[in-house]
Amino acid sequence: MTTKKILVFFLILMLTASPVLAGDVTLNRWVLNVTLNDAGAVDEVIQTEIENGGSLPLEGFSFVIPASRVTITNDQIISIPATGQEVTQQTVPDGVKIIIKFNKPLEAGKKWNGRIGLKAENWAVKQGSDYSIDIPVKAPQAIIAGKDTEISLSQDSEIRSQVFLPKGVTSTSVEVKSKAPKPYKKLLQFEHVVLTWFQLNNGDVISIKGSFSDILMKIVDNDAKYRELSARVKTAKAQGQDVSEAQTHLNNAEDYNNNQALQSFWKKDNEVALQYAGYANDELKLAENSLSSPEKTTLPQETAQGKQTPGFGIAGLILVLLISRIVKKKK
Repeated sequence: MTTKKILVFFLILMLTASPVLAGDVTLNRWVLNVTLNDAGAVDEVIQTEIENGGSLPLEGFSFVIPASRVTITNDQIISIPATGQEVTQQTVPDGVKIIIKFNKPLEAGKKWNGRIGLKAENWAVKQGSDYSIDIPVKAPQAIIAGKDTEISLSQDSEIRSQVFLPKGVTSTSVEVKSKAPKPYKKLLQFEHVVLTWFQLNNGDVISIKGSFSDILMKIVDNDAKYRELSARVKTAKAQGQDVSEAQTHLNNAEDYNNNQALQSFWKKDNEVALQYAGYANDELKLAENSLSSPEKTTLPQETAQGKQTPGFGIAGLILVLLISRIVKKKK
């Protein structure tokens, strides 16, 4: 066999094994929203946009979850266009491979915007009050002509993640295993510590360790109480109650808790954080007592004025003038 024939043979073999080029299907969005539950199970919502820029229909895609068991159903998948899909799983060395095959393949030039919800077991590790999890950030594989094909990232692809820790749990160690690690933002949201990466790289691995904190739990409980009392203040104000004193205490509580206590906690100044959390709790108690005091209620403005009409005021004035004239005549 000549060299020319050998080259032609290998070209045919490569085209048969990989019917499309990697650049034909691109990933525009891959957003991982991960929630660690108290018992250690993990909920994840994946938002994605895949664009078929090739000449062959896109039959679906697959990705791997590093867990022992994954629950995902068709009603947990929402997409535009609504292609419908068949979901199967396959155990692989690094977890569970989720295979999503469209009932109606995505034609060339079209985009698939999807939202996939799943529950995973034995992904995060819980030991007592300590938690740890490794989250791989890896683009899915396209399924074309029945074969898995690598997906390339578009030039402005959106790769990011958000991780919700269990209530009262704070991160003790956060690392992104990457050639170009990106910064993250940490905040308290919906009573949970949330870690957010606005830009990640394909192939990154997020490694998080966390532990339950009594101090953080006090701050979280204060925050929940603040929101409850704020709703009560709003209702009481609409009913005509004087809530100025309660609102002042709530403002103080918010400053002590969300500014002083929480910021001190982030800086690991636990003694100061605990002190201000206590101040916040005291202010919340004062606010609640103020709302419960019956003497703080006032009548609506029109009732307090006796609903007087202009005619009644004029009649009273005339009566006073008549009495004054009668008194003068008697003198």
